[in-house]
Amino acid sequence: MTGRLAPRIPLLAETALVLGLVATGCASDQHIARLDYEDVFYQGGTDMADILWVIDDSNSMASEQQKVADGFNEFIRAVGVSAVDFQIGVVTTDMDEQNETRGHLVGDPPFITRDDDYVTDFMARVQVGTAGSDKERGLQAAYTALTDPDALAANDGFLREDSVLALVFVSDENDCSDDNWLTDDMSGALCYDIKDKLTSVAEYVRRFNGVKGVEGRVVASGIVGPDVAEGCDQTWPGKRYMTVSEELDGVVGNICDVDYDEIMDGIGSRITAPQRTFYLSYTPVEETIVVFVDEDEIPADAADGWVYDDLYVSVRFDGDYVPDFGSNISVFYDIAGGK
Repeated sequence: MTGRLAPRIPLLAETALVLGLVATGCASDQHIARLDYEDVFYQGGTDMADILWVIDDSNSMASEQQKVADGFNEFIRAVGVSAVDFQIGVVTTDMDEQNETRGHLVGDPPFITRDDDYVTDFMARVQVGTAGSDKERGLQAAYTALTDPDALAANDGFLREDSVLALVFVSDENDCSDDNWLTDDMSGALCYDIKDKLTSVAEYVRRFNGVKGVEGRVVASGIVGPDVAEGCDQTWPGKRYMTVSEELDGVVGNICDVDYDEIMDGIGSRITAPQRTFYLSYTPVEETIVVFVDEDEIPADAADGWVYDDLYVSVRFDGDYVPDFGSNISVFYDIAGGK
C-alpha cells in the first residue's frame, strides 16, 4: 500500500487553496482543516501463508479437536498445496501464568511445512489434550505467539515478512483475553463477569494488523459456539472470536456441527481469496470518501459495493465489487483534522 496527495479527484476551491498553501508553507494553521489524500492498494495473490491454529485445550474439547483433525484434508485442499508455500503452527488457549510454554507452538519442530508429512503431523498436533486452563484466552495466545520475545524465540521462523498471516480460533467458550487480570486460581466462569477487564476486540484487530504492518494481510476465522447452542452441551457463544473473524476477512463456523468438513473448506478458501477489507492511513472525513478499482468508481453500498467502518478506519468491499486479483484500489478522502 502507498499513500499520496491525490490529484485525480476534482477539489473544492477551499481544498485546492489549502494544498497550495501547504506547498508554499504560507498557510496559517487555522485554515488547514482538511487535506485531500489517496491510499493506494494492490490486490495481489497469495503464494505464502503462515497459518496459526489457536486450539482450546480445556476439558470439554476432546471431540472438537478430533473433528478439526478429521477435516484437515478439506482445509489444506482449499488452501492449495501446490500453489501456496504454507507453514502451520498450533498454539493452545492456556495462558495461565503457571504455563511456562504459553504462546509456544506445539511440537518439535514448532511448525509444519508442505515438505513434511503435513496431514499426519497436523492431525497429531491439533489434538492438544484437555488439561489446559478453563480461562480460554485465544486472542491473547495468538498475539503472544506472534510478538512475545520468549515465544518468538521458541517459534523462530514461523512468521515470515512477505506471507499472509492466517489465524484460526477453535473454542466452545467465548474469549477471555484479560492480560491475566484473573489469577490462575480463579474460576474461568468469572470470564463472563469481567467484561470491562477484557482487552477490547477492536484493540486485538489493531494488534494483529500491526504484526504485518500496512503492506501485509491478516485473515482470521473461527470455529466457535453459535449465538444459540441448542442441544450442544458446555458451549457458549464465541462473540469475540466472531467479531475478529468478521473484521479480518474470515469466516465463522459452528463448533456444534456434526463434522467440520464444510467450514474447514471455507476457512482454507478465505486464506487465498481476494482481500475485502483495506485499512486507511488516516481517519477520513467520511462524506468525502471516493473509491476506485482500477478506473471504475465503486458505489457506496453495504450489500454490493463498499462501506466505511469508522471503528477500524477501513473500507470493506462486498458483493460483486470485491476487487479481483491484479486490481489497483484507490481510496480518496479528506483527512479529518488535517495530516
